[in-house]
Amino acid sequence: MEKNFVKKEENVETFLFSFGSEEVRKAEMDVGRYVNQQYTIPGFRKGKVPLNIVRNFLAESFEEMVLEVLSDRIEEELKEEKILIPAVITDQKMEGEGARIEVKLHRDPEVKILDYENLDLKVPKKDEVVLNYVNNRLEELRNEHAIVEPKEGPVRNGDIVKIEYTIIKDGKKIAENKVQELTIAPEDDRPIVKNVIGKAKGDVVEFDRTFEDSDNEYFYSVKILDVLSKSPLDLDDEFAKTVNAEANSLEELKRIVEKEGVESFLNWQKDFLRQQAIDKINDLVEIEISDSTLDYFVQRTIENSKKEKSYDNYLKQAGSEEKLLENFRSGVFDEIKKSRFIDEIASKEGFKAEQEEIEAYAEEMAPYWGISADRAREMVASREDIKEDIISTIIRNKVLDSVIERAAISEMEPSTEKEEKDGESSSGEDSSQQ
Repeated sequence: MEKNFVKKEENVETFLFSFGSEEVRKAEMDVGRYVNQQYTIPGFRKGKVPLNIVRNFLAESFEEMVLEVLSDRIEEELKEEKILIPAVITDQKMEGEGARIEVKLHRDPEVKILDYENLDLKVPKKDEVVLNYVNNRLEELRNEHAIVEPKEGPVRNGDIVKIEYTIIKDGKKIAENKVQELTIAPEDDRPIVKNVIGKAKGDVVEFDRTFEDSDNEYFYSVKILDVLSKSPLDLDDEFAKTVNAEANSLEELKRIVEKEGVESFLNWQKDFLRQQAIDKINDLVEIEISDSTLDYFVQRTIENSKKEKSYDNYLKQAGSEEKLLENFRSGVFDEIKKSRFIDEIASKEGFKAEQEEIEAYAEEMAPYWGISADRAREMVASREDIKEDIISTIIRNKVLDSVIERAAISEMEPSTEKEEKDGESSSGEDSSQQ
């Protein structure tokens, strides 16, 4: 087999693979063996059919199968090649006693990275974020330790409701007399919550509902078994002693929660800056990539969205297939640019994922995976796909952290009440003009 470079267009290289008569003959013998194993030809014992009879039996398909065997040889040859998508055969034919196969290899596109020194990144003011954390956490503690009592009268926001429900679909019960507790909150717009508001203990409510991306209709029958009211505790010293054994006063509790808030802010800030950095990368990268490469990934995106049954929702949001394809194409292009940036900087800086880092990441993720740290380490050791994902994440974060180290980070200025009102006024004027 002879491999010759033909041309390069953007990130796509074209090669011509030529096969001599001996290689073609060997491929023909492989086809003959395959047919003898898989088929019975009238007049011949299975496995004893001469090659010329196999050729006549298959007719035009014989040549196609020979070329397929030769294509497999090419695939084996390219196994160690770094290519972005599977090799694409653009032309193949027998020539005399030999054969020629033209193949396109889609490489990673060449990348030009612009200067990312002093990249403009912003973070909220720590004091404001921590203050919000303290206020929200204290409110959570008030609700967690609230006094819960049976209540007479209608269900209101803030109440806890114990229900018994049955669900019927197409005349068949798919859930019967299931018991559940609901906490009624204004932001919870589930029909099972909205329909019990205003009802009282012993009432039965019935309603039909459908779910997004489905035409199936479900009938709900919900009985209210009990209604409980929640009375949050007052914010005072007794409250502080109740919710935290280390606090002897409300001020001490606030200091403890404030310390938690600072730690939470620092952890959150790292992820916040990383997200900003990744969002700005597209403006720092220039690549030359073939339309055919993008077409491949767009088609994959379409197939995956249909498989996950999200295509129709994307289409509805886009408004037309043309706009949806444009969105998919733009998204694919941006992801390739980000990927090339990370690869290039990681290579330049020598970033790698050490075994200790991989294990530490697995231990950190164990609670989110719902397994022990030991089990997480075992899973990473036995699952190459999971290990590769972790390695990619670690290297990605190292690249982003190096960008952040070089960035110009400033605090966000909070919008004033006047600015907010001006914005609302401007929005109102725009709306009235539409």
